[in-house]
Amino acid sequence: MAIAKEGGLVPDFLRMDQPISSDPANAKKTGNWHGWPTKDITPITLTDDEGRTVRIRTPVMDLEGLITPTHLHYTVQHFAVPPVVESTDWTLKVIGEVETPLTLSFEQLRRFPGRSVRTVMECSGSDATFFEYFKGEGPKPSRTQEGMILSASEWTGAPLAAVLHEARLTAKARYVRAEGNDFGVPPTAAAGTNPFYYDKGLPIEKALHPDTILGWAQNGQLLEHPHGAPVRLLVPGWSGNWSVKWLTKLEVTDQEPDCWYHYQFYYYGNSPDDPNKQLITTIGVKSIITQPEDDTERLPQGVHMIRGCAWSGASAIDQVEVSSTAERPGTPLTSIRRATGLCGCAGRTAGMPVGGAGTR
Repeated sequence: MAIAKEGGLVPDFLRMDQPISSDPANAKKTGNWHGWPTKDITPITLTDDEGRTVRIRTPVMDLEGLITPTHLHYTVQHFAVPPVVESTDWTLKVIGEVETPLTLSFEQLRRFPGRSVRTVMECSGSDATFFEYFKGEGPKPSRTQEGMILSASEWTGAPLAAVLHEARLTAKARYVRAEGNDFGVPPTAAAGTNPFYYDKGLPIEKALHPDTILGWAQNGQLLEHPHGAPVRLLVPGWSGNWSVKWLTKLEVTDQEPDCWYHYQFYYYGNSPDDPNKQLITTIGVKSIITQPEDDTERLPQGVHMIRGCAWSGASAIDQVEVSSTAERPGTPLTSIRRATGLCGCAGRTAGMPVGGAGTR
């Protein structure tokens, strides 16, 4: 049946102007309920004194597929969450080793060619408490109860390379220092350290990679404030601390900028005084088993589905191997998980779901 309306006939299946008859099975359901099998999944959150969410850990064990819903995507920040800046009031300055310094508004940035990138984002401190556990200095962490600092989204924005091209890099351009709007003093900083805006200094090669973008949207919607709105830097393949939130300034320099969160926090080294410190950049090859859940120690005899995922910041995942011991019913679950990353896009993170059945 079609309803006659001004401008022609509108088929019933396109009509949105009247409610349709209720399904008796759903008659008592209200709100945003969409029916079985949707289930409520909540993140592990930390709130401020006013009840606002400021940190999120992702319930990775409860998720399906490779994309994390925005409200479950982890957030970490080193200083207090800055005040909200409306997109109409936001500007981005591009200065330093450029021939044409820029001050871009939100709408001017959105005039650059858009690019969407699907990428895994992981904090370099993800699973850090397992080090203490392996050394016998603490209990086994629970990814199920504590969540993870690991998520994956589709981000949309302008390639950083396009903006730098507009500003016309000089021959001396070697690094791009990205500065956010969060301001403070690190808890572990030496006494007398002056407050500063969070910043990171990207090598020019990484800054010009086509997947490095100035993001204004996440999973099809404009950024939310906890995730860096109005605009954040996205550096796929590298640990999350490089993806500066609440972006306000890009400074092109001829030498590596002296960012506090380089060699005083996010580094590889034997001690704070190690002369051979190396910056933590690319996410390593990693994998987890999500079913059975990470806390599972024993499984009953029978057939069990094994699910998981693997990811790498350096290249695509080529192969995942899963094995378990099954000497007798009720024995502890022990798994060997190895992921091998081979040639792929050097800046994009890739994930591969793992599915299969095994007996115990």
